Amino acid sequence: MAAKTFLSSEQLVQAQEILNPPLMTPDGDVRQVFCFSSQNFSAWLGAKLEETLKANPQFRDTHPIMLGSWARGELSPKSDIDILFCGDEDKVRDFTNQLQEQGLKIRYRMPANPLDWTEGVEAFDVLALLKAKPFTPEGARKLFEQQKRIWSKKNLFRKGLLKAVKEERKARENRFDSITNYLEPNLKYGPGGLRDLEQGLQIYELFAERFTHPGHALNVLNYYRDYLLSLRQKLHLEGHGDILSSSAQFDLGKWMGFKSHKDFMRSLQRGLSRVNFYSDWIIAVADAPEEVLKKIERTEFYKPADLFAALEKNPGVLMQKKVREELDHLLPVNHLKKLGKIRGKELDDVLNVKAKDEYIFGVFRSRLIDRLVPEITRLVGYVQHDQYHRYTADSHILQACREIKRVFAKPKELGPLEAIAKQLNAYDWQVLTWSCMYHDLAKGLDSGDHAEVGTDIVARDFKAFGFTKKLTDDVKWMVKNHLELSQAAFRKNSKDPRVWQELHDKGAQKSALKRLAIFTAVDIRATNPEAWNEWKARLLAELVVNLESKKAQDYFTFRTLKAEKHLHMPEEIYEELGPVLVESLSMKDLVEDLKKAEDAAESLPPKIMQTKQGEVWIRLHQKRDRKGILADYVGQFYSLGLGVRHASIHTLQKVGVYDWFQITTQKNLKTLEQLLKSSQPKAKEIPAVKFDSIQLMSAHDKEWVISFRGPDQAGLLAAAAKALSELNMSVKSARVHTWGRQVDDIFILKAQGESQELVRALQEKFNLPQE
Repeated sequence: MAAKTFLSSEQLVQAQEILNPPLMTPDGDVRQVFCFSSQNFSAWLGAKLEETLKANPQFRDTHPIMLGSWARGELSPKSDIDILFCGDEDKVRDFTNQLQEQGLKIRYRMPANPLDWTEGVEAFDVLALLKAKPFTPEGARKLFEQQKRIWSKKNLFRKGLLKAVKEERKARENRFDSITNYLEPNLKYGPGGLRDLEQGLQIYELFAERFTHPGHALNVLNYYRDYLLSLRQKLHLEGHGDILSSSAQFDLGKWMGFKSHKDFMRSLQRGLSRVNFYSDWIIAVADAPEEVLKKIERTEFYKPADLFAALEKNPGVLMQKKVREELDHLLPVNHLKKLGKIRGKELDDVLNVKAKDEYIFGVFRSRLIDRLVPEITRLVGYVQHDQYHRYTADSHILQACREIKRVFAKPKELGPLEAIAKQLNAYDWQVLTWSCMYHDLAKGLDSGDHAEVGTDIVARDFKAFGFTKKLTDDVKWMVKNHLELSQAAFRKNSKDPRVWQELHDKGAQKSALKRLAIFTAVDIRATNPEAWNEWKARLLAELVVNLESKKAQDYFTFRTLKAEKHLHMPEEIYEELGPVLVESLSMKDLVEDLKKAEDAAESLPPKIMQTKQGEVWIRLHQKRDRKGILADYVGQFYSLGLGVRHASIHTLQKVGVYDWFQITTQKNLKTLEQLLKSSQPKAKEIPAVKFDSIQLMSAHDKEWVISFRGPDQAGLLAAAAKALSELNMSVKSARVHTWGRQVDDIFILKAQGESQELVRALQEKFNLPQE
């Protein structure tokens, strides 16, 4: 919970008038500290706080010494008020009790040892003494003696402080590595916030002799000190704490002079990134052995390749800083077009899945990436304002480029997708690495869908790089379609042929499909690691399996043949024919037969087909439907001694009755064909059969679905069909399945009368208990 302000209501009103917005919209490239009123406002806050303390007659006797943000000139309305007292202990106790009674919350301490104020305190408290400001001459004298003592042991104290700073930064890094902090940064404790900034400046002062050219870094830190302090002060005045909430971003962006809150947050994120980098660099300089600093200082670069070689060998922040200083010399912005092939070659090495993770991180953080892919500079600090994207756009691209390396090295992390990852070759991984780099480069542009616009960026850059047409086309396809598989897997039915066809038509086939599946997983993990789970991995893997299945391939073939043969039936006919039939017969033969039935003026003669597996299928066709025709068909089969294992029964518009039956027989097929074409054989009495259940599966205004289930036995289908015919029901279509020793016959009937009455009549006919 944010602390309360120490200002009175009247002072709060005055504060709103004193804290002014910047004289000009902040520009991180033109660092004008005087544009901010933060230091003057901090001084005014300090004066008001001092007035409050001095109003108490015991103030001088306690010899207070200001610490922390107050002493550094970084006071905000809700800052912690840190005070060290070096006066009489009883007077200090009375004084602080009175302050507490007045509602003024302070954090204070007294030295455990009046002769050595560093005794029993943390390293940060020692550092605070070096920045402390006294209020009384006696306090000044005592403070000066302690500062002399500390400075005489500077080497001892600064080593302890440096260690404490590194540990504290690591703890904060872990604490604020969250979705929330990227979307709503903590201006005090978050990465690149005022705490990082303060530590960078303080460590520099303690180790100043180790720095040879710190000017630019100090300039950046001092500028953002005023920038961030202004924001924090305004936040506090508006009743917020140190977290820049999404609701406050709009008002603060307008107050700072930005056109939109997105422009404001982009500028802020760039600033936080810079502060984080330069404070890290200062701490690294302070911590590094002298010989390491000298070696890096002596490093010379003669050509662009030297920059990459240096970072590959030593990707740490010290070398990153050295490379930053050489960018304008070796890779000037106005010469980048001429250096296209060099940029392409070096970036290909950087992105390579076998390259070390630290290498690409160093290339990004040194801003060498800006000269390789200038488009990314527009994305630095670009926050995607939702609760899903964890990182700024440039950070997301970096995460994706690092994540592809991780899954290459450890495909097990992809769960069910591991098998797909292991099928990829070196070229596939190259396409993936470039896709990670380019898939979101068009984010934030106003020229249309970023996936579509991104392909133009690929085409432009790859031409400059001198890359092949195949690599260019494959990466363009990945960039254009990089969201398609996630939408299909997580928002659609992966078993729906329409979903298959949609992806198939977009080119999600063979290697492209496998690459897209792995990229989709990488993109999710790089967007928000918490959004990746076993469920999503399974859905993605299932989608790939379904798209590569025989059923899907048959469906694609069916669509192609349907167009070639000018078959006018709707797409749904494929699903209606049923999986057993379409997976058994040649798709070419099936489409040709459907076309004949569609074009025929009269009924076609029976057709018998035998599959490579030895299955026998019979097709019966009647141009005009009539009641009882199914019962006649299966009665004829029964009379001929034919067993029906599966059936696909339909009445189709412009086709008529179109039924396929998979039968079991010992008869010669030519003989059987003659028997089917000849006059009806003498009807054979259908034996009594036993069903386990007869159920109404669904009932609508136009059709009912009835299920007959029971053990496999002669005459089962014939009995069911005959019963429906005798009850004057019209069969629109049917599915007959025999699984092992069980039969499940599904009939789709034309709705007429009451569905429950039909079920009861059927149950009564076959001696089943009434439900």
